[in-house]
Amino acid sequence: VDMRESVLLEEKDKIRLKDIEVGNKYNGTVTRVEDYGVFVRIDNSDLSGLAHVSECSDDYIKSIKRLYDPGDNVKVLVLKVEKERRRIGLSLKASHFEDESDSDDDDSSSASEDSAGESKDEEMQDAVVSDDNSGTDIDSDDENYATKLAAKLASSKEEKGNDGSDADSDSDADDSSSGSDSDSDSESEDDEEKESRAMDADVGFDWGTKKQASSGKGGSDDKDSDSDGSESDDEEIDNAGKSSHKARKKAAAKRQEEKEISLRESALADGTADENPETAADFERLLAGDPNSAENWIKYMAYHLSLADIDSARNVANRAFNRIQFREEGEKLNVWTALLTLELKYGTQNSLDETMLRACECNNQKQVYLRVCEMLEKEVDSSANQGMGQAHDAAAARANDMFAKMCKKFNDKKTVWIAYLKYLLKSSRHEQSHAVLKQSLTNLPDYKHVQTMTAFAQLEYEHGSNERARTIFDTLIDKTPNKTAMLMVYIDKEVKYGELKAARAIFESVIHRVEARELKYSDKQMKGLFRKWYKIEEQHGDQQSREKVKSAAQDYVQRSTNRN
Repeated sequence: VDMRESVLLEEKDKIRLKDIEVGNKYNGTVTRVEDYGVFVRIDNSDLSGLAHVSECSDDYIKSIKRLYDPGDNVKVLVLKVEKERRRIGLSLKASHFEDESDSDDDDSSSASEDSAGESKDEEMQDAVVSDDNSGTDIDSDDENYATKLAAKLASSKEEKGNDGSDADSDSDADDSSSGSDSDSDSESEDDEEKESRAMDADVGFDWGTKKQASSGKGGSDDKDSDSDGSESDDEEIDNAGKSSHKARKKAAAKRQEEKEISLRESALADGTADENPETAADFERLLAGDPNSAENWIKYMAYHLSLADIDSARNVANRAFNRIQFREEGEKLNVWTALLTLELKYGTQNSLDETMLRACECNNQKQVYLRVCEMLEKEVDSSANQGMGQAHDAAAARANDMFAKMCKKFNDKKTVWIAYLKYLLKSSRHEQSHAVLKQSLTNLPDYKHVQTMTAFAQLEYEHGSNERARTIFDTLIDKTPNKTAMLMVYIDKEVKYGELKAARAIFESVIHRVEARELKYSDKQMKGLFRKWYKIEEQHGDQQSREKVKSAAQDYVQRSTNRN
């Protein structure tokens, strides 16, 4: 048995859309909270409205979901009503309710509830009194009490109908609502209205039929209101979504940032973050684990240079000199080279000279000069490729001065002379290179002449004339006939930069001179010579040339055997 009042009585006082006006204030319940606003269902109605995020508070709201939760009781002010589209715009700002107090609302609500309760009690009492006055006694202990009471209520309704009271339920509801706000004309009319409301609840206590009827009627209304409410909610969502485009962009940026942080944490956890450091903290952590690595220090310097912070890059280099152990001379020299490169590109001539002086005090001076000359040489090549006339001339003049200074300071070192000769040949300054070669042979010890001439001949193959290179190698072979290593270099350069035919001629000439005993090569040396020749024919020759090498080797073995 369902004895709920909502089933027994019709909902005549429920607020409808036609009753909603702009400026009205209602109590409501939060049904849903979104990033763009709050949905509120107005109490005593099936209507819902949207309070946009800009109307949810007088202050700035960073997260609306922290301010409201579904189920919260709130006060709302109607800002707009679109009855055709069944849309209601609401406001939750406290400034709209400053002239009201919560106590007044509570008192009014409690008073209305008490008056409603008293009216219901009076109705039931009047119904019982009218039943008692009918002259028929009904025993409350009787098992058919409910049926008899329903019959009495029905008979009372018929009698009142015969007296001419034909008001319908809607007019009764309007009269009752208006009567609660104004004074009634007479006490008897109020009693008749209460009696009629009690009589309207009479359905003969057929609860199943009433429940089905009310559910059928109310269900359709609820379904229509729900569908209308859902359509209204969807429209509100669309409009609010358009107005919250910036909020979505911020949310997407925040998600992306959180994703990057997550990836970063994962990289730190599995140790892969040190492979590609991206921040100063990453470099500091990397250097704390391996302070003797010049590569890490140079990367840290490059990181600061990418930020156009040259002073910080210099400070990193100075820190490296103090942190790297004194035994790691090569690592320190690499950092010094990086610092010299920085001063060459971004510093002045005075800063470069000062850095060179400091580097020479802490490292091998010859190596420092060689590194600086190499950097200047690259600068000359870069300016030449870019077609920078004045810049190229200035870079060439600076490189010439540095090479001349280095050769004067280390005139007994073949390495510096060879570096100078290479620079001149790459610059197509052949006459000056031959003059420098003669100068180097004058200053170098005799035992370094062959190595210097061999290096110069190789440079002639690479940057000069093949004929001059052949002349130098032939002269060296005549003076040092037992050095097969020089002969192999001669052949390799001829194959790479010269002609294969000339390389074959070298093999044949050497074999002929060995057989003529002009050159004294052992059988082991000759075996290496034939093997070298056959390998070259395998790479660049054909089957006939390889057979020729085999035949020449067999003939040499035959003659050598007969000679012995």
